[in-house]
Amino acid sequence: MEAVDLLGYAAGFLILVSLVPQIVQSVKTRRTKDISLGMYLIYVTGLFLWLIYGVLLGNTPIIVTNLIGILLSSVVLYLKFRYG
Repeated sequence: MEAVDLLGYAAGFLILVSLVPQIVQSVKTRRTKDISLGMYLIYVTGLFLWLIYGVLLGNTPIIVTNLIGILLSSVVLYLKFRYG
């Protein structure tokens, strides 16, 4: 694995980890009133476009991190609809 790939994985990991506190807080409190639905819809759309970009380039770090990001963001959206 090249250094540039490690950099991509590190950046993606930090972005993904930033979603975890929102998920934990939403599950713990069962409150999602303050979560912006529009923001998460735009965010997931952006992740999906990055995923397509990564697939077209054949860039594994972009593909993996955006797939996981879509999954985690989808959890937030699910919780928003469930508790909101």
